Amino acid sequence: MVDPRVVPLHATLRLNTRLLLNCLDGLDDAVGDTRPNERTNSIGFIAAHLVDARHLLARVIGLDAAPPYGGALETARGIDDVAVVPRLSDTRRGWREISVRVEGALLHLGSDALDAPAPQRYPIDDRSVLGAIAFLVQHDGYHIGQLALIRKFLGAPAMRYG
Repeated sequence: MVDPRVVPLHATLRLNTRLLLNCLDGLDDAVGDTRPNERTNSIGFIAAHLVDARHLLARVIGLDAAPPYGGALETARGIDDVAVVPRLSDTRRGWREISVRVEGALLHLGSDALDAPAPQRYPIDDRSVLGAIAFLVQHDGYHIGQLALIRKFLGAPAMRYG
């Protein structure tokens, strides 16, 4: 039986999975590498960061998911902290692969797993695994909004929801 607390998070996670791909739709690596200014991350970096965060979510819910890109983004706070930004094709592939795993596992978490203490602290009052999931799903949305804005700034059509 699915814990009802995870149902809306799962729906939002699935939406975020689609929206990130929609943000990257039609973009090549030249656009992905472009920074709006020297203080702003590129689409390529933000998208790769989301793949890294989705792997973190996988580990939070108990999946075996080593950090992608050889761990190069695991401690990066911005684009200036990485030597090479992954290619958009690698990011798209990595996003699809980890998302299928997370989406499949999320609905199978029981109340004991959801109520367990989160393995690390997140900026949310709920310190459980459920709270960590909620934060990381919101984190997706935060960065997807950035991607949508930068995409338009760089002259691409608006991100689509469909």
